[in-house]
Amino acid sequence: MNITEMLGLQDERLESVLAEHWATWVAIEPRLGVVADPNRLDAWRRAAEPALANDVLLGLARLAAFDGADDRDAALVLAWFLLPTALRVRRRLGLNDDRVDEVLAAQLWVEVRGLPWRRPHWVAAKVAGQLREGVLLDCGASTHHQPRRLSTVSLGPVDPADDRLVEDPDPAAELAELLAWACAEDVITDEDRELLVSLIEAAKTLQADGSAREGGVAGLSSRQLSAVVAQEWGVCARTVRRRTARCLAALSGVAGEYLRTTC
Repeated sequence: MNITEMLGLQDERLESVLAEHWATWVAIEPRLGVVADPNRLDAWRRAAEPALANDVLLGLARLAAFDGADDRDAALVLAWFLLPTALRVRRRLGLNDDRVDEVLAAQLWVEVRGLPWRRPHWVAAKVAGQLREGVLLDCGASTHHQPRRLSTVSLGPVDPADDRLVEDPDPAAELAELLAWACAEDVITDEDRELLVSLIEAAKTLQADGSAREGGVAGLSSRQLSAVVAQEWGVCARTVRRRTARCLAALSGVAGEYLRTTC
């Protein structure tokens, strides 16, 4: 079964849930009232301004959360809203594990039932980061919070009596350590870290596809790249570029302190 079938997100089931509950939900959570016709929810989602769509997601998160209204049907609709995000994570991971769809479906359900709803945040971005971490951990791969250990490689004996091994640092692990340190020191936020990771992964995808990109800071501020990540996060590309510039400036400002700490 695919993720849609595992979670029961088929169109006919969603139509029944929306028809039965939407009016009640709007009375409890007024942010959902911006959707004039819940029967056309998919069309509304595609056309809505990112900030407006995010408000609806936050409203559904309150209804769906264990510490909110604890409404499983609202969680079902929220999972449907976030299904494109989950599928993008699935495609980006590129894992061959047969259990990926099962793990991703389970992780998505956990996320929609436990999303924070008391403070504003970009729901799709937070879920994308959490899904990636959860799936990688479950499949035994390295994550940004738990990078792979330094790999040990042999460079061959220097002399007949010398059979030493040299540790070869993994660039991905070093980057993960830098971002983890920056979060711990309140240089950037967890969401800032996920944004930078999304940009790097999108850049790798574009490079693999042979797509050229232009822009400062190794291309991370390019319009092409920011447009890709903006679609994933549900924000405008200008917001991505502005936030990227702020994060990179903050990281540059503490580079010396980080090197002194780790060297």
